[in-house]
Amino acid sequence: MSPAARQPVAAAPTDRWTRVQQAAGTLAALGTLAVIVFTWLSIQQVDDEHALTREGQVTDRYNAAVGNIGDDALEVRLGGIYALQRIMEDSPRDQPSIINVLSAYISNHAEKPEKSADGSENPANGVQVGTDIPDEKLANDVQAALTALGSRDSAHDSTALIDLQGADLQGADLKSADLRKADLSDAVLVEADLRGADLTGANLRGAHLTGANLTNVTLINAELSGVDLFDAFLTGADLSGADLSGAFLTGADLSGADLTGVDLSGTDLSGAELERARR
Repeated sequence: MSPAARQPVAAAPTDRWTRVQQAAGTLAALGTLAVIVFTWLSIQQVDDEHALTREGQVTDRYNAAVGNIGDDALEVRLGGIYALQRIMEDSPRDQPSIINVLSAYISNHAEKPEKSADGSENPANGVQVGTDIPDEKLANDVQAALTALGSRDSAHDSTALIDLQGADLQGADLKSADLRKADLSDAVLVEADLRGADLTGANLRGAHLTGANLTNVTLINAELSGVDLFDAFLTGADLSGADLSGAFLTGADLSGADLTGVDLSGTDLSGAELERARR
């Protein structure tokens, strides 16, 4: 047999071996892929189980905290408030419901303004506008709830709004608080510290802020009609676009305030300091 005739016979085993090696490589690759897919599915299952566990833990913490804020003991209520504040940080999706819970808590535990003989509410529990206001300290649990609301990350609010309509928050510490779009209408905030707070779009219609410190506060487009700001400090405040119609600003310090586009119709500005105020 010639060398040319023997060539195909010699090449055949080599070709078969090559195909076997290729098949083995393919099977190995498929096996590796299967391991990867199985591992990924296992990790996903573990993650899902951990997520369910965390969700259950958050639910348990939430229920316990809500139960604690209804306790008779102040220290237990404070613990419940701090727990709800921590849940807002750990579980942003629960923040809207916690805003509603804490708003209701404050409204129920902050003493309401007393009614006068004609049925209208008097500022600071019956103290008339322009008179000396007795020093009062806000209850610790109410202050803690206010601090929790004011320091939250408002990006997780969804449609929830802080509702403190008519609450007596005299002397409250709300420095740098985020109270955007909050409802504080008819609330008593006499002598409250609101320095640097953000009240953009907030409703303070008829609120009592005698002697309150609103230095550098943001009140852009806020509703302030009929508000009592007797002797209040509004230095450097941004009130642009706000409605101050019928407001009581006697003796208020508005130096350096931004009053661009503010509705001042019927506003009492007698004795108010307006140096460097922009209009």
